[in-house]
Amino acid sequence: MADLELLRTLPFEVTGPSNEARARARGRLLRHIGGAPATGRRRLLVAAAGLLTAGAIGALIGLSSQGSGNAAAARVLRNIATVARTQEAPKPLKRGQFRYTKSVVAFMSGGKGWNALSPGVREFWMGPTGGRIHERWGKPVFPTAADRQAWIAAGRPQVSTREDSANIPPTHPLAMPTDPDKLYAAINDRAVGHGNGTRPEMFTLVGDALRETGASPALRAALYEVAARIPGVQLIGPAKDRIGRRGVAVAYADGKIHERHELIFDRRTAALLGEEYVQLDGNPSGYPAGTVTGYSTYVASGVVNRRGARP
Repeated sequence: MADLELLRTLPFEVTGPSNEARARARGRLLRHIGGAPATGRRRLLVAAAGLLTAGAIGALIGLSSQGSGNAAAARVLRNIATVARTQEAPKPLKRGQFRYTKSVVAFMSGGKGWNALSPGVREFWMGPTGGRIHERWGKPVFPTAADRQAWIAAGRPQVSTREDSANIPPTHPLAMPTDPDKLYAAINDRAVGHGNGTRPEMFTLVGDALRETGASPALRAALYEVAARIPGVQLIGPAKDRIGRRGVAVAYADGKIHERHELIFDRRTAALLGEEYVQLDGNPSGYPAGTVTGYSTYVASGVVNRRGARP
């Protein structure tokens, strides 16, 4: 989908930004680039409905602490790891260069008794000398009629700014081992003790390392190998991202918060196409099972020679 068509799907009928809205936007940014707890990261990605074409989920098998996840998911992830190893390594950024990423996203904002979903387009410029984030937001969408009524009762407060930008700190290549055994141990150690549990946090950390990071082919392959070993990882099957690209999806269902985190990959390039969060029965918000409460689709990337430029 062309940029103009993407933006035309977002009805920018929002008034000027309030101080409260700016503070929320800044908080989202800082959580994203600063390594926030997983519960904070999950709230970054929220939407009204999903476009995944879900296939059957295979039966779970017995697992050891470093065994396979779902057998079908493990096979798919290891195949993707093999593809990742064959990809060309990105060249190191020179001083003054930036790695650019564009995403179609939606974030959740909320107040007392209501939540609203703000679809938007996000652009990142990241480099060794610093970078910038620029976001454009569309008209909020309410997950349920009850959310909208509570928002009206609250006086129709502003949900999102129309547009927001901020500088971000310098970024550098990820300092993570590319040996799958060492990487598994490192990610497991970081996830142990997390409030939502070690396994769902490991899956989240794998996603964090894949998105908008410029990870090397060797590291991407190792990350897929780690995901294949996480007990409880499921194969969703053939999927489409939000701009219609075909891929395959795997997921982890977090039984504590009743939410499924899905990652969609391109089988041919091993690229992460997008991710979504889907509510399950018993979720704290009481939303119907299958409600998508988060997404980010990575639509373009490249290297540019100045901040603000596009490939």
